[in-house]
Amino acid sequence: MTQLKAITISIGDELLSGKTIDSNNAFISQQLELLGLSVIKKLIIGDNKTDIIEALDWGFKEADILTLTGGLGPTHDDITKTVLCDYFEVGLLRDETLLENLKLRFEKRGFKFAPSNISQAEYPENANVLENSVGTAQGMHFEHQGKHLFVMPGVPGEMRAIISEQIVPILTEMTQASVDKIDIHSVGMPESTLYEICKPVFDTYDNIKVAYLPKLGMVTLRVSFQSEDRDKSTSDLTDIYNELQELMPRNIYGRDNDNLSSVVGGLLLSGKTSVTTAESCTGGLIASLITDIGGSSEYFNTGFVTYANETKMAMLQVKSETLEKHGAVSTETVSEMLSGALNNSKADYGIAVSGVAGPTGGTDDKPVGTVYIGVADKSNQVIKRFQFGTNRIMNKRMSANAGLNQLRLFILGELS
Repeated sequence: MTQLKAITISIGDELLSGKTIDSNNAFISQQLELLGLSVIKKLIIGDNKTDIIEALDWGFKEADILTLTGGLGPTHDDITKTVLCDYFEVGLLRDETLLENLKLRFEKRGFKFAPSNISQAEYPENANVLENSVGTAQGMHFEHQGKHLFVMPGVPGEMRAIISEQIVPILTEMTQASVDKIDIHSVGMPESTLYEICKPVFDTYDNIKVAYLPKLGMVTLRVSFQSEDRDKSTSDLTDIYNELQELMPRNIYGRDNDNLSSVVGGLLLSGKTSVTTAESCTGGLIASLITDIGGSSEYFNTGFVTYANETKMAMLQVKSETLEKHGAVSTETVSEMLSGALNNSKADYGIAVSGVAGPTGGTDDKPVGTVYIGVADKSNQVIKRFQFGTNRIMNKRMSANAGLNQLRLFILGELS
């Protein structure tokens, strides 16, 4: 079967100026690739009728599938629908049922339904409307001379909903071939090292595609097969996950919809245990990540944000002489933070972190990015020193991720 070609087009002056980063194209490309579609080009254009028409002419000549995002809002600069009407030489239709539903949505949220929002219920008469489950701008599907155009709003959350719920099922029927994939999540290992370890495993499989998606000390491996034998490809993906987890148990923590917080939460729930946090440089981020998970009240009751030395002493009973002799960023201080957090809570486990987030405050022996992270239970502590970078926000997130992973390993008995 000939592989279908796709082109993604994003509309928006703010994308051209750099004021807004075009994350939509990346997400769309990932979804299309998983369906066996080859994305051959990407295009960003402004809110300009001539540019949109030229992009469509060019796209229909080059590819079988076009996606277009942006310009579907209710304001004067949202021109996509009117341009599409001109392009296909059709008029606008108003969906009265959709209009009433939009009015009810605004009413339930306590907002006034402005006349400009009526346009959200109007569409070119040759469009198949694609429901937007999270917003007011519906998507559209056009068939043109044997080619397909999918139009979506530029708001990332709305675009993702329409892609996942409406467009992927349509394209799945069109592509015919089955593409199975797995996302394998890792933490605490650089992408290059991960590649070297994983390559011998991947080299034993045919028709495999692997993408490395790094983010703040974590890397997701997106592994996919295009195969007519779905049972075999599903089995192969499971085998790959198991093999990589066996090779790197300290780093591979989950797959697909797992995240580090949910994995840690699952371990705490299964053991009927709980955790407390004592945070300095992360400013409560670890507690926030833990409580991002629904039902986390079953295993998280309280946390301590002790940013200043005074609060470390007052809330966690860190000794003044410890701070004077070793400093706030030290094994000794983190050890006392752990003890204080466990003593002042009913938790079974504790996480404590103290570091130099930056961009200032570093010294020769503790430069910016130096972070001490400890985990403990009532009888044992494990504290490690990490050296991250110079970006404050990245250091906070990487510290939080490292802390959660240390707790995961500690609960599993794999941290020493």
